[in-house]
Amino acid sequence: MVVRISTGKSIQGVLRYNEQKRHMGHAKLIAHQGFFNGAEKLTLGQLSKRFEALLSGNRRTKTNAVHISLNFAPGERLDQERLEEISKEYLKQIGFGNQPCLIYQHHDAGHPHVHLVTVNIDPQGKRIETHNLGRNQSEIARKELEVLYGLVPAEKQQFVGPDIKSLGKLSYGESPTKAGIQSVLNQVWQNYTFTSFGEYNAILKCYGMEADRGERDSQRFKQGGLIYQVLDARGRRKGVPIKASSFYLKPTVKKLELRYSRDLAKKKTHIPVLRDKIIQEIDRSSTLKDFEGKLKKQGIDVSINWTEKGAIYGLVYVDHRLQVSIKGSDLGKEFGATGVAKKFGLGDSFSISKDQSGLGRNWITNQNPSQKKDEESVELGLAPFGTSEDLLDLGRLSDSAFQGPVPKSKKKKKKTNSNSADS
Repeated sequence: MVVRISTGKSIQGVLRYNEQKRHMGHAKLIAHQGFFNGAEKLTLGQLSKRFEALLSGNRRTKTNAVHISLNFAPGERLDQERLEEISKEYLKQIGFGNQPCLIYQHHDAGHPHVHLVTVNIDPQGKRIETHNLGRNQSEIARKELEVLYGLVPAEKQQFVGPDIKSLGKLSYGESPTKAGIQSVLNQVWQNYTFTSFGEYNAILKCYGMEADRGERDSQRFKQGGLIYQVLDARGRRKGVPIKASSFYLKPTVKKLELRYSRDLAKKKTHIPVLRDKIIQEIDRSSTLKDFEGKLKKQGIDVSINWTEKGAIYGLVYVDHRLQVSIKGSDLGKEFGATGVAKKFGLGDSFSISKDQSGLGRNWITNQNPSQKKDEESVELGLAPFGTSEDLLDLGRLSDSAFQGPVPKSKKKKKKTNSNSADS
């Protein structure tokens, strides 16, 4: 049993996420504690009031929402009664046995799992300590429950959440955008290893979405802001951009930077394994398209950036089996942008068509910017896919929708408030 614990400042945000899943048919409220019978018939607002009653007893504690997922191995047959029993016993052992809690069973992955929604303020207004909860109480409880219920130990589970095949790419308009992005973020943050924004974005684009920091001179970039957006079949952004801070996971730039350093050691262990896979395929590939196809069969996507003249300037490999994203040059010069271009004869002045490249939405045409209104340039003039750190940090969306109103006159003493970017 793999346990994931997250804390936040909005119990409504956590509730909304699970309730949206429930109304979409992807989750079911199978049990609860601290609620009257019939809780499954209550509205989001009514469920929230039960928790707010506890939170009102301690306004000093801002981080008070607790969201826990218990993930079981694929193939483990656990009915609702057993999932409820395991969940309540787990809550009891970590010190939340008397806390109101909603237990949702989710059906959006290839393995059994439940989400536990609660708060860390008890009826007396006292804060329940959550520092090192995952490392201490939760680890002890997990191991005891694995033995008690005959569950597959966490150490033998190498995967949590739906893989790219079962989750699939997001498709704009087919499901609520925010819920779809949240599902992908859960999958990526729980399972993948990455150490840069380029590597992170390469993974997201495999799932049909991307993160954007804005142009370097934009307020969003300067303030450390980040937005997420779904991509259409051609790789173009669709729908309303959603700020990182609006997701309960809070996948912000600041949080990402902490993740980079944490994943560095793990990434190094994957480098020799991925390098051997690539060596095997690149040596017997005659074209770039052939090379990509062979890697695809091994569960590896190649994320490439192209210049307008058809030259490669960045390359990232995303191994979905190892669940790691690694910049080509980190594997060796011959596997980076320059090495791959040389291997397949793609020089600086080399220009290839979309069909020849086999890259689909990753392709950037060499259309003149003044010709953007032309239908072909609109269809093919796509944003770069995945890659080199400096270039990937450059966003391409206007910040007008995310900045506050501009003061009409500099003579005014009071500055007009502007919406701050996510941090």
